Amino acid sequence: MKYSDDAWIQKRKRGLASFLFFDGILLLGGPFALIMQFVGYFVLRDSSQTFSDYFGSSVTWMTFFGHATLFGLILGLINWFGNEKASRAKASAASQISTDGKDNLDP
Repeated sequence: MKYSDDAWIQKRKRGLASFLFFDGILLLGGPFALIMQFVGYFVLRDSSQTFSDYFGSSVTWMTFFGHATLFGLILGLINWFGNEKASRAKASAASQISTDGKDNLDP
């Protein structure tokens, strides 16, 4: 996810842990885990399991939280470092322009 400059500044102020929890685990990992649970119920469950047996199982909830956490943390880290890279690129381009007083990006 790419954020605007103002939004990224606010997210950076809150820190990596907050970003990973809210933007990674909750925003990205939660929907992924939900989809994986429905796939698990309709495709991978035993034919003898009912809906309540499947969703009442502790294994189901362990895999749900595992999917949300792992997927969310991985994508959260990818997004964090991608946004950091974009932010640094913008900052270096802006400093290059401001030191010479002209736009060095044009040939």
